[in-house]
Amino acid sequence: MVVPPGWCRERPTDEFLPRFATVEQPVELPCIRCGICCSVYQVRISRAEAERIAKYLGIDYWNWVGRYHEPRWPDPASHLIKHDARGCVFLRRDQTDARFSLCGIYDARPDSCRNWNAGILKPACQEGLRRYWQVDVTCDGRMTGSCESLARLELFMRHD
Repeated sequence: MVVPPGWCRERPTDEFLPRFATVEQPVELPCIRCGICCSVYQVRISRAEAERIAKYLGIDYWNWVGRYHEPRWPDPASHLIKHDARGCVFLRRDQTDARFSLCGIYDARPDSCRNWNAGILKPACQEGLRRYWQVDVTCDGRMTGSCESLARLELFMRHD
């Protein structure tokens, strides 16, 4: 995902601008795997989901409760997954590229995580674009940033 040196400066504007820098409407944004949503939203799950995650981790339900259930959660019929300094306790930073986060229980992740979709107008996604890609989003959903930043993001989106 390296933009060749001078790539943006060598081409006339209309030829090199990433496709989403010139569109009039918000672009469809796939998950950019920044992990911001996992660091700001705390997920409530059912007992059945907790049991599914425990089974995936190879531990029993009560062991899961002791390790991953937020003890301050008052509802006995559901669980709130713990957060630590990074966010969700299952969030893992990619060791090769700090821009990316991975879910440690992706195959058994809660239904609310499965159903959550990235979006250009979602605050968590906008923060990820700003923090890891140096790209801002206008109030009408258009991306702005340096040519290099937009080009890197577009290359990522093409290969993801």
